[in-house]
Formats: sequence, C-alpha cells, structure tokens
Amino acid sequence: EKIPIEEVFEQLKCTREGLSSDEGVNRLQIFGPNKLEEKKESKILKFLGFMWNPLSWVMEAAAIMAIALANGDGKPPDWQDFVGIVCLLVINSTISFIEENNAGNAAAALMAGLAPKTKGQFRCLCRDLGSSLGCLVAV
Repeated sequence: EKIPIEEVFEQLKCTREGLSSDEGVNRLQIFGPNKLEEKKESKILKFLGFMWNPLSWVMEAAAIMAIALANGDGKPPDWQDFVGIVCLLVINSTISFIEENNAGNAAAALMAGLAPKTKGQFRCLCRDLGSSLGCLVAV
C-alpha cells in the first residue's frame, strides 16, 4: 500500500526535519529501544525438555518396565533392554537438541546482521544510533 509521505509524517507525529532531541529521548523512554528481547535458556533444561514428549514417555515407560518386570523364574531384570532403550532416548534427545541449537544460532546470526546500524535524523543532524535505536530513516 502506498501512503503519501505527508500522511506518514502526520501518523508518526514528526516532520521532514526529523525529531527533536527531546522528542527522541521521550519516545525512547515511552517505547524503549527498537530491539527484540533475547531470552537466555539453560542448555541443560532445554536438553531435558526434549525428553518430555509422548514418544519419550513411551520409551521411558518401556525402560521402566524392562527393569521392573522380571523375565519370570526368578531371573534378574532385563538390563540390556533397559540400557538400550535409555541410549536410544538420549540419542534422540541429543539429535533434537543439536538441531534446535543450530537453528537458534542461525536465527541469532541473522538477527545480528539485519540492522547493525540505524541512522536517524534529529533536527537535520544525522547521527549514528546503533541497532537498538530505530528511527524514521531517509524517506
């Protein structure tokens, strides 16, 4: 959609000369910096989260049953099956964790490269503001 430039200035409550320094500071206080929040998660909790889904529950139940239920005739629990199931569970969670971690790293790299610097106009003086202070750029 094309909007006339004067209408854009009217909606943003600014002029061709840009914002005054006071108005820029005021908007920064009201709206905050123009950047996405980065949530840091514990890698261990994220890994353990991949063990909390229906497929993992079935595998965990099978591992518990392999230990809890003896083969009959006084035989010991089936440790080989237990270890095998637990290994599959850990391998499945590890692969999922690595894929998710790589995707998160790729997204973070893209975000870091999107807006390394922003230029805004304050009273006809063009300043470098950094990536977190977004303003109306040249129109």
